Amino acid sequence: MERHKTQSILVIILLITATCAALAMANKPGLHGDKPVAVPTRPAGDEVVSFSGQLDRSKIVRHGNGTVTLSLTMTAADLPNTDSNRNEPVDLMVILDRSGSMQGEKIDSARQAIIDLVSQLSPEDRLALISYSTDVTLHAGLLPATPQNRERLIRTVAEIQASGGTNIEAGLQQGLDILNTREARRGRTRLILISDGLANHGITDPHDLGIMATRAVTQEAAISTVGVGLDFNERLMTTIADQGAGSYTFLETADGFATAFARELHISRTALATGLEISIPLSSGIRLLDGAGYPVEYRKNTALIRPGDLLTGQSRKLYLTLQVPTDREREFALTSVSLAYRRGNVAHRLSLGETLKIACVAQKKDALASINKNEWEGKVLQEDFSLLREKVADAIRRGNATEAGQEIETYRKEKEEVNAVVGSAAVRDNLGKDLDELTRQIADSFAGPPAAAAEKQKKYSKSLQYEAYESRRDKK
Repeated sequence: MERHKTQSILVIILLITATCAALAMANKPGLHGDKPVAVPTRPAGDEVVSFSGQLDRSKIVRHGNGTVTLSLTMTAADLPNTDSNRNEPVDLMVILDRSGSMQGEKIDSARQAIIDLVSQLSPEDRLALISYSTDVTLHAGLLPATPQNRERLIRTVAEIQASGGTNIEAGLQQGLDILNTREARRGRTRLILISDGLANHGITDPHDLGIMATRAVTQEAAISTVGVGLDFNERLMTTIADQGAGSYTFLETADGFATAFARELHISRTALATGLEISIPLSSGIRLLDGAGYPVEYRKNTALIRPGDLLTGQSRKLYLTLQVPTDREREFALTSVSLAYRRGNVAHRLSLGETLKIACVAQKKDALASINKNEWEGKVLQEDFSLLREKVADAIRRGNATEAGQEIETYRKEKEEVNAVVGSAAVRDNLGKDLDELTRQIADSFAGPPAAAAEKQKKYSKSLQYEAYESRRDKK
């Protein structure tokens, strides 16, 4: 009996020893070919979000540009429909443009879409209705969507008529005033700002209106924007959406209002983690060049990015561009990267936990050999190609076909050089058929009579910019 007991203990000890040895070998750097390794943080306890990070390369070349991509993946648990957090009431505010340019089909479609939205709300949900032109009108504060209030809202919507200028500031400020005075805060509050034209009254600068939008975030709310037609300022609308931690939607025609509102309601109902905030401590001369298109706020030596909400079962991946000093050979460490979010009224924070290291080396071939194929491929297809589309859209908007073509050729040359080492089939396809399609769109946007070409340039610039916007921020 004792002999069997002793043998069992020895077997257990041997198994533990073998397991430890296997783990040690698996983590030995040489077995990974010096490729960057993902650093995951999995949900634990009451956590419903996992957070992981990875570099697209572990080495940069001395006296090079020093750019490194940090990919961050945020994944929400796919909770069942019975989860109480899924049934939390929502607060919505519709801020409707009723300027003269909305006359006709646009205002008719918007009114019907608001009526459809009202019919989808439960009595526990609340809706506020604001319209603006040269001035602003508060048609209804945050009203519970009871049968009686629904009838009132439907009657009110039917009476809204289009006329006057476009004072986006007034409409936005009215929504912020409601946030400041509401009786109770909810973790799922969303303002939906609609515009079809250029702001021409009140504050019109995109930067200043973006700063206004940040006030909603401090009130635990988000601002989404909907641009309709081909004459609004997409830079203004994306700035408000980004600074307000919301979404941006481009509608070429007014018949998409109902879909846009349904999308915002869906986001509000299924957001499991709200108010996401990524923190990246920066030291040793490391800089954050780009936050996947999102605005970046700096507090001392920490960069903050607010990418909006995370829906139940959703996974989002953002590619952030860092620049590391390349004046001499040395090693850098990226530590304490974290993600904060709220679930209901409870604040959570996750950290990558481990240090990500980057070495500055003398040989370019060593730097290229350290590239992680999967991460670089993903970064090219989601981040870099989206940036190219944004640049092409801007060149088309300004009527410069030559510049648009030059941007494509610069992109092609840069990616071909790296892909000659990495060998990504997906990137090779991107440099072929995707760039060919982009070239075709440029040619088509400048073809035909001047008036027709000008209209096509508006269309292509807005659609390309919107596709790039959605892809970079991984909101597809």
